[in-house]
Amino acid sequence: MRGKQGCFIQISLDEVFGFPNMISPFGGYDVRGIAEIKSGSYYVKGELWFTTGEVFEFYNQIVKCWAELKGVATFCSTEANLELKVKFINRRQISIIGYFKEFAHQDNEMKFEIESEQSFFGETVEGLEEIVNHHGGLKGIHREC
Repeated sequence: MRGKQGCFIQISLDEVFGFPNMISPFGGYDVRGIAEIKSGSYYVKGELWFTTGEVFEFYNQIVKCWAELKGVATFCSTEANLELKVKFINRRQISIIGYFKEFAHQDNEMKFEIESEQSFFGETVEGLEEIVNHHGGLKGIHREC
């Protein structure tokens, strides 16, 4: 997700476990990835565990909010070390707020707020759609009804 003034949130999928045969108890497939966040002068890059099912649910929320230009889409990783809320405030303004904590047992945490706008979200929706099309939904790629 791209924000104003060079701010961004980028999540990469480095390794997808069990694809396409073993579904995570949290839905979809377990993923080891990297979260990279730049907000103002602050920057963080760290390991992140999540599922493609969580991406699927976030994608559905984002698509609805983007179409209606209102609402809130929330992503929270399996280990709750990344949470972000994308708030569609009005026809153009979007606020992305959240936190990243690389290790749950440590008190190091980055809280962030990034201003964005609706015109930046086409690339976000396309990226999420690519993941969903490849990995499927909560029941994986081959088990959807």
